[in-house]
Amino acid sequence: MTVSIGVLAGMGPRSTAPFVDMLVTDCQIGYGAKYDLDFPKMHIISLPTPFWPGKKINDDAMIAALQQGIAELVKAKVSLITVPCNLAHCYFNEMKAASCGIPLLHIADSALESLPTEVTKIAILATEPTLEAGFYQARIKASGRKSIDTQRLREMTTLLIGRVKTKGFHDPDVQAEWQSLLAEVETQQAEALLIACTDLSPLINGNPYSFVIVDTAASLSKATIQNFRRLCGYS
Repeated sequence: MTVSIGVLAGMGPRSTAPFVDMLVTDCQIGYGAKYDLDFPKMHIISLPTPFWPGKKINDDAMIAALQQGIAELVKAKVSLITVPCNLAHCYFNEMKAASCGIPLLHIADSALESLPTEVTKIAILATEPTLEAGFYQARIKASGRKSIDTQRLREMTTLLIGRVKTKGFHDPDVQAEWQSLLAEVETQQAEALLIACTDLSPLINGNPYSFVIVDTAASLSKATIQNFRRLCGYS
């Protein structure tokens, strides 16, 4: 049986292509993939969901959309499922319930594994629902470290996510707001920064600050390929 990866993406739409590119790169780096047949078969769904930055989510509508996407991947008989959207993991249990036993990776688990062991204070940039769900804070606390989550960071992040959705990654205002957000993180004396929103991941381009940046999309991509290889019978 062919081992395949199911990618439930599209949240937001601009984050899908960068994540797929990460998967391809991780195949090249991770096990030397070179020719087309060296790469995994992937079923990719770009899923529209009822989310607007700064507005309350209709949980029932969101769960219905996510479970429909998972069901389509189950129908495609994928071997594992990866969801490059942090907010979607607020509904991880509901997605898992629809996965029919197919392994479903959790984005926060791979992110925490990517944090340097020596860091103790970790800032989180994410949507309000992701932060309210608390799955990052709980994992950080369980590891004996402290999470940094201020109202100022939340407000700046929400505004920036909305700007990315309407103007894209390369807009000058988007770039300026991104730099302002990083500067605000620096004032909080963070030792590491989790980019816990895949709409922000493509903005990462160098880091002149003292803190380490961990991109949750990148860590999920790496974990996805590692799990794919294990399912293929490689250690």
